[in-house]
Amino acid sequence: MAPRVLSRLKSVDFYRKLPTDLTEATLSGAAISVVTTFLILFLLGAELSSYMSTQTRTDMVVDRSAHGELLRVNFNISFPQLSCEFATLDVSDAMGLKRLNLTKTVRKQPITEFGDKAGLAMEDKQHHDPKYDEEHPGLQYEDVNISVPLSGDTFEPTASRYDVLVVNFHAPWCPWCQRLGPTWEAATEEIHNRYPESDGRIRLAKVDCTAEVDLCRKHFITAFPSIRIFRHGSDDVVRLGHHEHEAYYGDRTKEDLVRMADSLALSAGEPHTFVHGVSKSAKSAGCAFSGFVLVKKVPGTLHFVARAPGHSFDYLNMNLSHMVHYLYFGNKPSPRRRAMLASMHPLGLTDDWSDKLKGQLFDDEGTGITYEHYMQVVLTTIEPRKRPELQFDAYEYTVQSHKYNTATEDHASAKFTYKMSPIQIVVTEQPKQLYKFLTAICAVIGGVFTVAGILDSTVYQVNRLAKKVDLGKQG
Repeated sequence: MAPRVLSRLKSVDFYRKLPTDLTEATLSGAAISVVTTFLILFLLGAELSSYMSTQTRTDMVVDRSAHGELLRVNFNISFPQLSCEFATLDVSDAMGLKRLNLTKTVRKQPITEFGDKAGLAMEDKQHHDPKYDEEHPGLQYEDVNISVPLSGDTFEPTASRYDVLVVNFHAPWCPWCQRLGPTWEAATEEIHNRYPESDGRIRLAKVDCTAEVDLCRKHFITAFPSIRIFRHGSDDVVRLGHHEHEAYYGDRTKEDLVRMADSLALSAGEPHTFVHGVSKSAKSAGCAFSGFVLVKKVPGTLHFVARAPGHSFDYLNMNLSHMVHYLYFGNKPSPRRRAMLASMHPLGLTDDWSDKLKGQLFDDEGTGITYEHYMQVVLTTIEPRKRPELQFDAYEYTVQSHKYNTATEDHASAKFTYKMSPIQIVVTEQPKQLYKFLTAICAVIGGVFTVAGILDSTVYQVNRLAKKVDLGKQG
């Protein structure tokens, strides 16, 4: 019974064998077999490499960020012609939020006009609205014309004559200077009465910066009024190898100005001691901003400008040229996350994949120029399947930059405007199915073997036909 069943099973054999003595081996068949073997091995290796590599799927969805989630904007920007003394960063957005002179997460580094460090990095400080006298007392002193401002010729001799010289650098068009003017004259008169010429300890004076442009530039005057303090003919204070100057930022009433002058007179023999309202600032032409701000995911603007309460600025003569060292959104990826980003990002990572402004210089020899950068930000979320702890939100942006003259604007500035795209790109890691890998292997082996068989049969038949033709010619 068993032999009969086995005999019937043979009838369904798909791979019937020919007796060895009925087959014929050829050189062409051997060559094709060798080539076929190497081709099959190569294709099998390629399929195995494809199966082991990371496969990703890219989807575009509406931004799935949590409601109220904040976006971190990181920056390091140098302004070689914008002094740190009054340089500020303001932030505004489309929802009406305005934050002026951010200080908590912003640091300012004084730099020279060539970009070198010129002082100690510092956290920005808030300027307050100075108080003024409601009514200005009249002038009583008539022996000295205290209203005559200093000039480039008289400035140095006057500063050297007194232990302390307090100078009000002003501009006639400045409304704050106009408001301070009568009070400054009255305080000057009182200090002159208290400390006559023979005393030589202190004197108050003023400089018109519209008439003495070079003198004001020499002392880095960018705001009006600027009240500077000179000791023994110089306002230079050296601290830890860096040059600074002393300036008065307190209230502008006659009482406060006289109190400040009295304190300076008492400290004339002990220079640079603490005086209420007087603080030090770096003597430098430029400023570098670094830090970060947290903003809502709505259109907004980072606004770099010179501004301070109680001060006016000649914006038409300001130079806001700047160098962007970096400006990117979100958190910087760790080396492991960056490697994952590089492997899963649809087109890989370029050098500027997250920071299109990095290392760019925006320069203009003219003044009164506003620079504006418009950035469109896209969120890309990387979701690894095997290592979910490496999931990461990467922000990329496109940028368009331009500049224009601010003759019709209120002030020159540098604006970095951003807008979040409502579309989020999600890149997920997709495993390759085992059955697909096995199907591909079978297709490679079967397909190559079949094509090689057809080729071998064709070559064999051609050879036989050629031999018959030769035999016919010989006969």
